[in-house]
Amino acid sequence: MSLRRTIIGVVSAVAVLLSAFPAGAAVVQIQDFEDETWDEQPDQSLVEAIEALREVHPYLVDVRGLDMTRTRRTDGYLGHGLQVKIPIDGYRGFGPYARLPEPVDEAWFRYYLFLDGFLPVSSGKLPGLADASRAPSAKGCIPSTEESPGWSGRLMFDAVGTAGAGPGEVPIGLYLYHLGQLGNCGDELMFQTGVRQERWTCIEGHVRMNSAGAEDGLVEAWVDGERVLRRDGLAFRRPGESVAIREMWDNVYFGGRYPTPNQLQLVLDQMEVSDSGRVGCIDPFLDDNDTVHANDLTELYARRLLLGCDERLACPLDRLTRAEFAAMIHRLVGSPRGPDAFIDDDGHWAEGVLDSLAAAGIMKGCNPPANTRVCPDGQITRAEVGAIVRRTLGLPPGEDAFRDDDGHWAEADIDALAAAGITRGCGDGVYCPDRSMLRMEAGTFTLRADDHLRALTVLSAPSDWAPTGPPPEIPLEEREWITPPDGS
Repeated sequence: MSLRRTIIGVVSAVAVLLSAFPAGAAVVQIQDFEDETWDEQPDQSLVEAIEALREVHPYLVDVRGLDMTRTRRTDGYLGHGLQVKIPIDGYRGFGPYARLPEPVDEAWFRYYLFLDGFLPVSSGKLPGLADASRAPSAKGCIPSTEESPGWSGRLMFDAVGTAGAGPGEVPIGLYLYHLGQLGNCGDELMFQTGVRQERWTCIEGHVRMNSAGAEDGLVEAWVDGERVLRRDGLAFRRPGESVAIREMWDNVYFGGRYPTPNQLQLVLDQMEVSDSGRVGCIDPFLDDNDTVHANDLTELYARRLLLGCDERLACPLDRLTRAEFAAMIHRLVGSPRGPDAFIDDDGHWAEGVLDSLAAAGIMKGCNPPANTRVCPDGQITRAEVGAIVRRTLGLPPGEDAFRDDDGHWAEADIDALAAAGITRGCGDGVYCPDRSMLRMEAGTFTLRADDHLRALTVLSAPSDWAPTGPPPEIPLEEREWITPPDGS
């Protein structure tokens, strides 16, 4: 099979991706979130905004006003992503079909998902593959029939903290319409794993259509590279039906028949569909894979706590400055700006960060006891990092942990970090307190500090949501589908 891919959500590296396809490759379709047409312009009507978006992305089907007013471009996994909001008493956040260049019988997809205070009280839908745009079936609890054939395999979510997900996590699964489904609505194939808040999660899926008259179809899914679902023996189409994999359904939808009682917000990015093999997750840094800190740096990037030193670079062996580490800690705590605290950082790029951490009692000066100077561009030592992290977390004292810090001014801070599992030293029972901190080491410290803070924070959705009475009529614009759009 020749390499043929439909790429959805690829950002600034589009030219690089295109150059990767061999000569004679089939058509490549790219939908990304870089173009300004994803944002409604102030001087445009909604009709004009939709027309402008579809002019750049002509394969989008069923774009509505809500798809423009409830989305905007924002920081993505790489470049821009698409922020999607479902407001209180709303259902639809986003819902166009991204039609593939041609129908295929097998496809893989990958996208990144960032939950930003996304705390659902019930179930809803997320993007996935489908052939559901041409007929009213395979959605809305309308199964495929001989008169209206179709299938869909969107992802789904359920109430926060349920179905095997941890506190604050959102359980996800595959919501599958197929010929052998148990009822009128799609089968819910939950993954028994949760998606964490405020973290980029890599979602992958695979669908293989069945042969004519056979039940040999297949669905698979992975979360952050780990397989979470494999189901075979499926049928999606009857003999003679033209049902295939026809689109990536960009669906973010709540419900159900009742609207959401609280706002739901997430970001989508890096959506890619391939018919030539598994897509895989993206390594954000290309220069750290030979270090023991590579996984920590990737995780820190996923949590938006490490931005790197350049495009796709972490510079893991570089020495870290006091200002750079302050910026990492500030992303962790998000403290508000404070009054001018130091005399040597006026106009510095990190002045606001340094003042904020000083006001929070986290950052102290570099010239004690006066502490009027902060030395923003000076290399930060492992001892200084230990003191800053301990003040950030408010850790209690710990037992003597290392043999090379006895009598050191930061000994108590270092022991407290060791007791909390934040540091394991620099090897062989020593901490190396006066050595400059490397960027990769600081990344691991920051990740463990974030784990400590997250363990103290539990997010939950409203617990008293129990709709009564008949469900309201869903406004036409809010529905998953209105009428089958034109086109095949």
